[in-house]
Amino acid sequence: MASVTVAPNPPERRPSFQPFQCQVCQSRFTRHENLKRHAALHARSQHETSLTCEFCPATFSRSDLRQRHVKRKHPEHQANRPRKRQMLQKDKVSSASPPDTQTDLPFVTPEEQGDFDVDRIWHTALRYDQQQPDLDAHKDLASSVSSSNGVATVLTTTQPSSDIDNVLEGTLRLGSDPLLEATPTQPPPFSAFSNFPGYNQGSPSRWFSAESPQVQDDWKVSTTQVARGTELFFNHLSPFLPFIHRPTFDANRTDRRLLLGMLSLGYQYGEDPDYGEQAGSGGSLSMQCFHQARALLASDNDDQHLDTVRSTTTVQACLLLQVFTMMYLCGSASAYGLKTHFKIIALARAGGLMQPVTAEATAATDLDSLWHQFIQSEAHKRTCFAVHQIDALWYQVLSVPRSLSHLEIKHELPCPEDHWTAATSGEWAHRQLLLRQAGSTVQYPEVVRRFLSSNTDLCTLPPFDPYGTINITQFLISSAREISGWSTITGILSIERVEPLRSSLVALEAFTRPHGANSDPTLASLGEIAWETAMIELQMWSPTHTGGIIEGSMDAVLHQLTDHAPSCEFLCESRISDLVQPHVDWFLRYLDATMLPDTEAPWVVLYAYKAFMIAWQLVRDGIVGSMQVVGVQDGDTQGALAWARKVFGRRQRWQLGKIVMKCIDQLEARTSPGLLE
Repeated sequence: MASVTVAPNPPERRPSFQPFQCQVCQSRFTRHENLKRHAALHARSQHETSLTCEFCPATFSRSDLRQRHVKRKHPEHQANRPRKRQMLQKDKVSSASPPDTQTDLPFVTPEEQGDFDVDRIWHTALRYDQQQPDLDAHKDLASSVSSSNGVATVLTTTQPSSDIDNVLEGTLRLGSDPLLEATPTQPPPFSAFSNFPGYNQGSPSRWFSAESPQVQDDWKVSTTQVARGTELFFNHLSPFLPFIHRPTFDANRTDRRLLLGMLSLGYQYGEDPDYGEQAGSGGSLSMQCFHQARALLASDNDDQHLDTVRSTTTVQACLLLQVFTMMYLCGSASAYGLKTHFKIIALARAGGLMQPVTAEATAATDLDSLWHQFIQSEAHKRTCFAVHQIDALWYQVLSVPRSLSHLEIKHELPCPEDHWTAATSGEWAHRQLLLRQAGSTVQYPEVVRRFLSSNTDLCTLPPFDPYGTINITQFLISSAREISGWSTITGILSIERVEPLRSSLVALEAFTRPHGANSDPTLASLGEIAWETAMIELQMWSPTHTGGIIEGSMDAVLHQLTDHAPSCEFLCESRISDLVQPHVDWFLRYLDATMLPDTEAPWVVLYAYKAFMIAWQLVRDGIVGSMQVVGVQDGDTQGALAWARKVFGRRQRWQLGKIVMKCIDQLEARTSPGLLE
């Protein structure tokens, strides 16, 4: 981490300058969004034409998209075959590209890119991938984990931006980190994964190719597979993805895309009952469900007018597939997850996900109707918070800029858990009546402001689900990262920026520990785990983040944690170790005590491995008490590695656990002279 000096007061405002430069024409701009708007001009060329619908003003970048649009929106014109053939011939002439620029990948318009140019980065990477002659040799993703699938970036100077400032000033600025307004220096390589069970889409370029995945109409999941898969989902995944209402869930009436997304995740925790619970059958069925769900979602891409319920369901399905690719497949599949994320944000905004559901006065005529109306509204709200949490999570672990501001969310915090899990309308109504005595409701942005304010009585907040504390914690972690980026560039650490975060986290602790400060680690909630991570993040800045590195997969994150762990000299000389040791010890106790991590959110592995890497650096230097909380003696590096293999080995069933074990192998190679090359 760059050295910093403490400034009691904010620096004086400097004269305006133009730090953002176009890489094509060298024009300079004051704001990054002006540069992006300008860069769109260079993106258009005479070989990348816009195709216009013959029957309405709609335009398309590919002829197959226009054909699908005509088929769905103008079916009365399908009989006009001569005109259709004329359109196709016109397309062939107008869209022909010279041999040196022709590619299988579609042209990505500025509108398709979204708020951040990740799509173009990944398209560039895939072009690089296609040029490599030996990528098809990598047949097994589990055995071809890349040590660095990230996108290296160069630092640029920009005006400081912090979401803390937005809250305190009451202004809506979609915050960006100064370190993340950067340009990729080299595209990352991608491994082929054509040998996945149930995967028939060919090379990785098919994830972005003009050819959409095909829905397999002749493939169905059986009733037994659905029943077992949904049971696995609710038992193992709903604790950290709590937006599907289990008491009223009906697989026969659930959107097929969402159901397949649930099954793809559920069968990461169990085997296929139709194959006698044979080992590996669950993973194969999981992949089949994923590709079928992906194909169904792709076929709905041009549906522009969705009602609120269908829009919410679509976002839920996309969220499940995104988590599946990013956290369970990892590696090259992460490209699909990142692309999906920006589509989720766009759909959430267009579908009104940030706004509360407006119930019709005539919709509820009895208690059961009121209950189902509540379920619909609460699922809508919880889906919004899931999008917010995942958006903040990618910023936290990958350094991908946030796409969603907390000020956009107009919802109250999620209702208490016992209200959401009520099995009957009568049970729910009774709890609702008791809740009305707790005071008025408060929207999420106002809750954040209260935590940041030093003179607010937090006891007046109405009861809310622990899931709400996770979103508050993720906001505070994101704000800490913005401060670290600003401070790294300016060389100044402003106490006025850090102290509101520190005091907010201290105030939040009571809301994140349902069982008290000295609770059993095996009973730790995800909110408590996120809070411990936030305390480490506030004291110890991420070297990869301050170094301007944007990772592209969880493989890259874990390997970067291994390669860029803060040095022991820094930990000791800056006395940071004294501040983070209690939180590191908490994670060590948690890892030691959690024997069956079957309901653990997959990103907890990232948090825990980061804590272990801090402890590992201290053990290597013989610092007193580094890992004594779990019985590892000072300076015993082999004992520390053996302990890590034991606790992370419990997670080897999943891809993240396998990657961590490879990272531990790297650590052992560095400390064992006989293993060094």
